[in-house]
Amino acid sequence: MPSSDLRSAPLQGRRALWRKLHLWLALLLGWVFALLGASGAVLELRAPLLRWEVGAQALQLQAPPAPGSAQASSEAWQQAARQAYPQFARVLGAAPPRAGFLTSDNALVFGPVQGRHAMGIAMVDPYSAEPRGFFVYDDLWLAKAVALHRGLLLPGPAGSVAVAASGVVLLASLVSGIWLWWPRKATRKAWRAALLPRLRGPGLWRGLHNASAGWLLLPLLLTSASGIWLARPGWFGGSANGAAKQWLSALHGQLLLGSLGQVLVALAGVALPLLYGTGLLMWMRGRRGPRR
Repeated sequence: MPSSDLRSAPLQGRRALWRKLHLWLALLLGWVFALLGASGAVLELRAPLLRWEVGAQALQLQAPPAPGSAQASSEAWQQAARQAYPQFARVLGAAPPRAGFLTSDNALVFGPVQGRHAMGIAMVDPYSAEPRGFFVYDDLWLAKAVALHRGLLLPGPAGSVAVAASGVVLLASLVSGIWLWWPRKATRKAWRAALLPRLRGPGLWRGLHNASAGWLLLPLLLTSASGIWLARPGWFGGSANGAAKQWLSALHGQLLLGSLGQVLVALAGVALPLLYGTGLLMWMRGRRGPRR
């Protein structure tokens, strides 16, 4: 056997092992990765989705405040919500405009609703403390996307554990995919083929698979790693609140890059179902064997 063949044999063996690892991780949990990615992409569009579900009137200021106007107190917001919306069983607290997950120019007052295990949210003008709208958060499609992304619709801690464990497996899948995709020769031609594959003919699915992972590799790695911590901070000695959570939430949701980061995170989310679908098609084609 030529010496070059002897040298390439161990490499080919390692590639076969990495390929099997990558394949079986995807076959077993690829559908979970796809759900997490798709729901994460939806959450990047939460502002227009919330506007569509509850209406712009509840989210926008009725009139701009006079120059120098001060906002009403949190107690005034809560009192106005109690009086206007008897649906509340009690009021738990309030959040100022654009300070939380739900984007609004109005203040948010929240608390459990009467007769249901659900959270009600009142929108209150932050300056005049006049009520602007009320909705039950749990009834929103947005809430269902959040529940899917944060806990795979599983109850209690089981959901966050499942998401964190899936994140660990996703990282392993990404690492194995990197190893298989990385050009063996660091030449311009090799990198061009890796990053700009042909998206036609029999290599279409493989090209889409490799290109989407290659171009979005860093966002995929960062969102996966930060998502593990956010799902189960206790595994790392962290707290569910505090500066670390705020920083990692910003990293997870926008890569610390503002609007550009949100776009990249949304694309990374879309890439996960694309990777699963193209990988599944390649596997099915391989099982059928070459056409005769």
